[in-house]
Amino acid sequence: MKILNRIITIMATIMVMMLLVSTSQTDAKQIFYNSLDSQKAVQDGGGTVHAGVFVEGAFDNGFYSKKAGEAVSFPTDGQLLLEAGSIALWVKVMVDIKKVPKESFIFMEYKRGSDAFFINHSHAWNAQGICWMIKHNGNWFANGNGKSCSQPLDWKENETHFIVTTWGPQGMKLWINGKLEGHVKDHKTGPAEIDDDFWVGNIEIEKGSTLPSQWVQDELYIFDTQLEKAEVTDLMKSSLAVEPSVNHLALTWGTIKLKK
Repeated sequence: MKILNRIITIMATIMVMMLLVSTSQTDAKQIFYNSLDSQKAVQDGGGTVHAGVFVEGAFDNGFYSKKAGEAVSFPTDGQLLLEAGSIALWVKVMVDIKKVPKESFIFMEYKRGSDAFFINHSHAWNAQGICWMIKHNGNWFANGNGKSCSQPLDWKENETHFIVTTWGPQGMKLWINGKLEGHVKDHKTGPAEIDDDFWVGNIEIEKGSTLPSQWVQDELYIFDTQLEKAEVTDLMKSSLAVEPSVNHLALTWGTIKLKK
């Protein structure tokens, strides 16, 4: 039975990849991927586990940042671009979003004093939503629900959700579970400067990593351009179709173009 399940999984994976390749029409290129399912996976991807644990996530394991000091970091060089891009990841809710006590970070890159990328929740802009925030030359862009934040959410413990954020010529976009939840049309770039590292599940260790997401982060992707709606949907569905613990074929997606 295990062999049959493995064959079915591999066949499903091949079908998804063939669909993506055969219908590709855009230049979206994956420039970063990490499963976040173990310390080894993080380290093999050039990252550092400062503290924290790996527990069951959306797919296999993910990184669980529950308290201060628990964070994962990766170098930004060549893996996070200023002008345009997309960040995608799955989260597993470990604390109801209404019960998260303070601002908490899912993803962060911060050139202190000037520029930043944030994906966070329980922010003052929306205490029960997800916010996608860009700071450019010291200025934050367009807070508010339906702009850089989602509408208030009612996410419960053990639910899994798919978050995609994009920046570039089409403006800032926030996608949740394949639906466009926020759009800032008049901000068409990322930060002007970038720090040496980006952080998953918390803020940087130099500041004490005091704002853990209190959720599980899983299957992190970064692309070099803005994903369209169909591409967001394809990425979400392909994640659901492939069992990452079997072969982690997402690691090879850097050469695959997504369809429109």
